[in-house]
Amino acid sequence: MSGSARRKILLPAILVLLVASASFAQETRRFRGVEFFRDTLWLGNSDGDSAPSPILGVWGAGASFSLGRDFFLLPEMGFYGLDYFYRDGKALPAEIEYADAAGTLVVLVDSLAARSFSITPDTLSVTLGTGPAFSFKIPIVRHGDSPAGEVGSYFIQKMRFLHWEIKAALEWNLTRSLGLSIRLRTLLPVYRIWDPAPFYDGLMAGAGLGLRLRI
Repeated sequence: MSGSARRKILLPAILVLLVASASFAQETRRFRGVEFFRDTLWLGNSDGDSAPSPILGVWGAGASFSLGRDFFLLPEMGFYGLDYFYRDGKALPAEIEYADAAGTLVVLVDSLAARSFSITPDTLSVTLGTGPAFSFKIPIVRHGDSPAGEVGSYFIQKMRFLHWEIKAALEWNLTRSLGLSIRLRTLLPVYRIWDPAPFYDGLMAGAGLGLRLRI
């Protein structure tokens, strides 16, 4: 992967992290805690000559900041890996046995505005949130003659990293400082507005579990 392509991938991710860090510094007094999660997401793929729509295992962590009574800011970062190959100007998910694929690290970053609704006081609640999300794809392992640079550049072009996320969570407080959550999330591929394809191509949806630590 060329240095230029790597910079095109890393610079947006670094910018998002810097903005998140600045927000964190300003909102320390509103910090409520962290959540560690494991999600299972389906990734839509409409190309019949590549791998079927893959199932992704996403590991990550997030934070919670109070914006007022029952309103919160929920930034998160998650990671998963997937092989891509490049054909006819497109990067596509590859089968495990495909020889010329690029092993790609995907970094999911989001920052959602959310509201919590109490079901039972201090025990059960539902949180609903929405906001922008970004999927930065970084080829890190080359298998055979994989064009890793083209794979990385493809997802930068036309902002194919831009999503809009909708999330819901059922939260159960075990103690004042420890809780569990059942998470549902959908990431809509905003770039399909100007890069047409079947509506589900690039869509991610699924569920997961979270462990929440509150201060």
